[in-house]
Amino acid sequence: MNPIKDYLKTLLLKSGYTLLKGDIRKNVKENAVFSPLPNHLVSNAKVCVDRIEALKLLPKGGVAVEVGVGYGDFSKHILEIVQPEKFIGIDIFGFKEGKEPWGCQFLKETKCSHLEYYKKQLQEYIDKDIAQVKQGLSWAMLQEIPDHSVDFMYVDADHTYESVAKEIEVIKHKIKPTGIIQFNDYTLFDQNGLFPFGVPKAVHQFMIEEQYEMLYLCLHQEGFYDVVLRKWAP
Repeated sequence: MNPIKDYLKTLLLKSGYTLLKGDIRKNVKENAVFSPLPNHLVSNAKVCVDRIEALKLLPKGGVAVEVGVGYGDFSKHILEIVQPEKFIGIDIFGFKEGKEPWGCQFLKETKCSHLEYYKKQLQEYIDKDIAQVKQGLSWAMLQEIPDHSVDFMYVDADHTYESVAKEIEVIKHKIKPTGIIQFNDYTLFDQNGLFPFGVPKAVHQFMIEEQYEMLYLCLHQEGFYDVVLRKWAP
């Protein structure tokens, strides 16, 4: 224990500064090393003001899957805007009352579990047999979906390179040849939670290996961008 070091840390935190551990810096640097995209995979890309605007540009109907659903707000946007004939929401549903993310207290206020709260958000669509909910690890739940059956996939689960790459290995078999994949949090670092992200590294690797082009780059006021992809057609 070093009282001087602890005192300096306290002063920095009170001043609004944060000390990052060496391993976090290392992980951010490792995630920043990825292959640049060739021009033909970005030449048709357009910029959207946010991820919701991108949904308005997508084909309607079909099968939509959201991996990592949070409280269900974006699930409702997908259902209302894309209007899929079938929607599947996948999550481990691990939010706990008293430990909710982003300063939320929805579970505390409603006395619901995470899964119960999400289902209530989508109750109208569940009752109409449009929405289905799967609880479990993303790549395991994705395996249950028939190959080449998904028209639109939204990916917003764990953001480490390893997890996203593992999801992609399954997703590329589930998406239709004409299907669209949208990846959330296309950034290297979460400045709020102080976590390194590996989404760009995994996405670039996928785009190059499988020849997927970027359709849209969706802006976000804090830099948590989305990218929307589709199989490149020469």
